[in-house]
Amino acid sequence: MTMVPIPGTLNFVATQRFYPGFNSSQCRIVKEIFNGTNWDQTVVGDFPYIHRFDLISHDGGLWFVGCSIANSKKNTDDWSDPGRIWVGDYDDREAKVNNLKQLDFELTKNHGYKRMDGYSLITGAQGIYRLDYPDSNGDWKLTRLVDRETSDIASADLNDNGKPEYLAIEGFHGPYIRIYDCNFNTIFKSGSDSPFGHAIWGGRIGSKQYFIFGFRSERQNLELIGFEDGKPKFNLIESNVGPSNVLVYGKEGVQYLLSANREANQVAIYKILNTD
Repeated sequence: MTMVPIPGTLNFVATQRFYPGFNSSQCRIVKEIFNGTNWDQTVVGDFPYIHRFDLISHDGGLWFVGCSIANSKKNTDDWSDPGRIWVGDYDDREAKVNNLKQLDFELTKNHGYKRMDGYSLITGAQGIYRLDYPDSNGDWKLTRLVDRETSDIASADLNDNGKPEYLAIEGFHGPYIRIYDCNFNTIFKSGSDSPFGHAIWGGRIGSKQYFIFGFRSERQNLELIGFEDGKPKFNLIESNVGPSNVLVYGKEGVQYLLSANREANQVAIYKILNTD
């Protein structure tokens, strides 16, 4: 569910044993070390139901942030035991998390996470939260920004005003999308026409910034969202593919869209030719 590169290396940490239907009581985090030919694995620790996690660089090393989708589950539809937000210190030499603790907060149906500049955004049934990192004067701080159930979130300067806009999938795997301005005022809200919204990305393509969004039911579209004449503009990339994850990647001056087109059983690479 999550892969995080370790800064300055080819190594990464990732979730393992998080299975469909949220069958993840045996979920763990592993470290993969590149040995020049393939990968050697070390188990960092057991982290049941951890859906999203991150490593945050700071002067003293790396902080760990982990979000569990639930604390326990009797079946796929059981949400009676909410998830948690875990924080700690990641020791890369020992490949373990020290000083692990849970914040005094319960988060139901966590699905989204976005690292920003100096803080992170975390989403769930209770809304969108801002997690501020510790400083010399205080501990971790959690602030609710939006009280609408939100599945995932991405950011991009869509209208080129120097401030981020946010694309949110609304409802758990929701049928809606909502675009917010930098203060989380609504710019746009869709109808219920993107069921099982799942793939989300924001960033620069060519000279402009865009969102990419995909949903896994009905039309199963993969879409590009830009900004034109003061409002969002939607362009269809491909239909009937049902993407689960997307990423834009650049190599040797060329950008590519990588998409896990789950419902079409494809790992697709789209070469981006026209960037304006």
